[in-house]
Amino acid sequence: MRIVKKSRSFSLFEILITVLLLSALIVTSYLAIPKLIEKAYDARRKTDLNKIKTNLEIYYDSAKEFPATLPDCGQPLVYKSQILMSSFPCDPVTKLPYYYQTKSGDTQSFRLYAILANSQDISIAKAGCLGGCGSDCNYNYGVSSSNTGLVQCSYVCSPSKRCILYNDPSVSDCPKLYYNDSTCNNECSLPANRCHDESGKNIPY
Repeated sequence: MRIVKKSRSFSLFEILITVLLLSALIVTSYLAIPKLIEKAYDARRKTDLNKIKTNLEIYYDSAKEFPATLPDCGQPLVYKSQILMSSFPCDPVTKLPYYYQTKSGDTQSFRLYAILANSQDISIAKAGCLGGCGSDCNYNYGVSSSNTGLVQCSYVCSPSKRCILYNDPSVSDCPKLYYNDSTCNNECSLPANRCHDESGKNIPY
């Protein structure tokens, strides 16, 4: 006696469930991939800055000063005949150089800044750049030579009772920092929250 096996077909309900699951996976992947790419670029920026810092310190050991300017993207960092970096890195997205600062007429220290795409990156807080960094407060990550620090910006209560962005609040003995809060939590009417003076505002370096 011949036994005929019945083939089981998928029901419309099962097909719909499968399509929905696949759609959910595609949407999740679509949303996650840009974040992963962003994270990878930020990791590259942090690696670049730390690599540059290390090689600038090597440069200083020989030259007894830091270079006044950095090489163009892709060019070598050289001291005399010694190649310290064969291809100088720049931002992986904009392809522009990282922002490098030395004091005018003084190359005994440096600051180097970048912009991380992920504003929630823990490295921003560790660098002290929650309110921005750099003389124009446009950067959120950076490194510096060991004999100086980054310019760390924050909103503060000025002596005139206004909430103002200072690029170096420590210079003015500001008792309270508000970082990204341009209203200073409406606390500038309290004398205890006000800076001693406005010298920490618009410092060029």
